[in-house]
Amino acid sequence: AIFAVVASTVAAFQPFSSTQQPVLHHRRQVVLHDSSSSILGDACCSQGNDDAPLPPKPKGVIFDMDGTLIQHAIDFADMRRRIYEVADADPIGKDFPRTCVLTLAKELSEGGQLRANEIFADIEQKAIDDMKLMTGGVEMMRFLRDNGLKRAVLTRNLEKNVVHMLRMYLDELNLNEDGVAVEDALFHPIIARDTVAHPDATEPLKAKPNPDGILHVCSIWGCSPSEVIMVGDSANDDIAAANRAGCGGAVLLTQPGGKQLDTDSGYAVGDTEEEIRERTPSLRVESLLDLKECLEMLLEYQENKVERNDKGGLEFSTSGYSITIPSTGAKGV
Repeated sequence: AIFAVVASTVAAFQPFSSTQQPVLHHRRQVVLHDSSSSILGDACCSQGNDDAPLPPKPKGVIFDMDGTLIQHAIDFADMRRRIYEVADADPIGKDFPRTCVLTLAKELSEGGQLRANEIFADIEQKAIDDMKLMTGGVEMMRFLRDNGLKRAVLTRNLEKNVVHMLRMYLDELNLNEDGVAVEDALFHPIIARDTVAHPDATEPLKAKPNPDGILHVCSIWGCSPSEVIMVGDSANDDIAAANRAGCGGAVLLTQPGGKQLDTDSGYAVGDTEEEIRERTPSLRVESLLDLKECLEMLLEYQENKVERNDKGGLEFSTSGYSITIPSTGAKGV
């Protein structure tokens, strides 16, 4: 039984293949084994931009919303098509390049902006009507709260739509007794595309992949981005923002089998080495439960005695199995 748990954990944390996304830097691997068997895999370690896929002592986790905390419900291809049709018919927008739909909509004529906002509202309302919490989301929130790790939401959606998702989580966690005070206890802060940094600000914080939202969370939490994990389902938005901000962990949540859904809002992405590096996650998981397992191992690592093995690596024991970190390039789990 122990062996089965370890094997499933290893399988969950496989690195990107070259056909899915270019990866520039390799990370050291972790060996998981029980008393009778040994498996070499990438559990809690993957391919990415630095030596460690997660910060050794994380202060908190920032979550994207759509496709991360809630199941994917927005048809991005349909959104691009509808907004581009509005731009094609707009006296100003017809000459603009077809880029990020949010950026393009702001540059249209007054009438074009109105029609674009109606499309956004229609698509996002449908997503609210069909909203379902992501599998493993409730268990993840409970785990983070129980272990004193901060939580925040960073989304390109609107604040009013985040509230709907938040209420669903509060219901599942039975945290509705104290109203707004409990909402802050579950996610703080919540940053959407219409969130301002302070009451006197005239413009909202720049949306992902700009790192401003992550840096704002870190300023509220009083920590460095290197102590923070960003989790999302978009390499172009979430992972790029995390790497630009200098997050200690940039976790990409994929579908089973590593499949990535269409989350493209329309802006162009480059293929230079630096641009590819920005979109390269430090860790790729196929569910929030997989990430929860990885964080459990990380916290257990902190609590258990660490010893050097005869090969110069680090070795520690946890419930039912042990984890060995080879000495070459190891900088914590």
